[in-house]
Amino acid sequence: ESLCWVIDGSNLQRLMGLLASQLEPEKRLRLGTFVADPSAEAVADGDRLFQRHAALLGSTGSGKSWAVALILERAKSLAHPNLVVFDMHGEYTPLTEGDAPIARAFHIAGPGQAPDDEHALYLPWWLLNQEEMQALLLDRSEENAPNQAARLSHHVRALKHERLVADGKTELAARFTVDSPVPYDLTGLVRLLSADDAEMVPGAAGREKQGPFFGRLTRLVSRMEARISDRRYGFMFSPPTTHLAYDWLHDFAKRLLGTAPGIKVIDFSEVPSDVLPIVVGVMARVLYEIHFWTTEDKRTPVTLVCDEAHLYLPAGNAGAADLRALDSFERIAKEGRKYGISLLVISQRPSDVSRTVLSQCNNFIALRLTNDQDQAVVKRLMPDSMDGLTAALPLLDVGEALLLGDAIILPTRIRLDAPKVKPTSATKNFWTDWNSASVEEEALVAAVEAMRTQSRR
Repeated sequence: ESLCWVIDGSNLQRLMGLLASQLEPEKRLRLGTFVADPSAEAVADGDRLFQRHAALLGSTGSGKSWAVALILERAKSLAHPNLVVFDMHGEYTPLTEGDAPIARAFHIAGPGQAPDDEHALYLPWWLLNQEEMQALLLDRSEENAPNQAARLSHHVRALKHERLVADGKTELAARFTVDSPVPYDLTGLVRLLSADDAEMVPGAAGREKQGPFFGRLTRLVSRMEARISDRRYGFMFSPPTTHLAYDWLHDFAKRLLGTAPGIKVIDFSEVPSDVLPIVVGVMARVLYEIHFWTTEDKRTPVTLVCDEAHLYLPAGNAGAADLRALDSFERIAKEGRKYGISLLVISQRPSDVSRTVLSQCNNFIALRLTNDQDQAVVKRLMPDSMDGLTAALPLLDVGEALLLGDAIILPTRIRLDAPKVKPTSATKNFWTDWNSASVEEEALVAAVEAMRTQSRR
């Protein structure tokens, strides 16, 4: 009977619904209903959606956060879901609360961090590879930048070797590289660089002369001391002493890649904006490399949910910090599928997101897009015969989306289901609130104090 249908309008939606119903039950991911036929379920192939990267794109207020919450809610029903959400604004906190939370909450430690907070995450300096460390501490425009980079690498390697020997890891001490994540003494690093900067060496006629790095590391040392003393960077330069133990990274891997519970939300909202790309990039790189080095038959697939991706995966004019994050995510986008790690890229400005990352995404959920440059990104992904669908991009209602990619049979317009637990991203009702709500002055005082401590906790 279906072969006799006129393939247009709601009949097309019914046909797609029929074909989608043939998916194996374990692959079915219900996202909502078809706009043309609300009685038909819009079902995607969950395997294909995640294994080949996906992107969720939409202007602010179009329903992106609700769509993410819906996907996490659906994943929660599985036996062992494994997703790590990079939450830039703390809007997914409600999903981690209540008697039956969807996800486990983590946050990058802020300046006012309580020492016994089990949800706090630190990224100690020794996790940074040399490119990340240099992007964080060096000014490439300086004449002495090459000397600073060389001495930084030299001393870091020496300090890591010293630590491995002291811990009895002699086999590893003979095989490690300068980028191996091995704890080392940060104070000792500053001391060695300061010594180089002030070193005097024997000269002619028994006189002393300035050493080869005399005065050339001054700015590097000053920059390091400023970073170390700045409480905003305490999550990196002032972690608890337990984070300097050799075995700490083992526990870190279990917390973020283990399956109890499988969905984790990491709140980055208190990370200073100038180092946000490096911090997110380090987190992604470390998780990817742990997964990369896991024995193949022991890997459990992991998806990194990249909220507000345009903040750290820019399409152009990338600075040194942005480039380090781009390197990490572009490597995952290109190679992650082979090792069971994928990306769900979320952005309100797809035209500002790395072309390399988006080009590796095989599935797209496009909500309302009002900017013509952002619309063009989606239109390039659609066949010419689907111009009618892309024309609707600026007209989509909140919660409506175009779904395209190999996770669904044909590009189509759907209405996403509302999640049971709503993220804290709802648009304020300005006119209604002005008519009913009043300003709570005590809340303003609390806000000022939070601003002074640079912490919401």
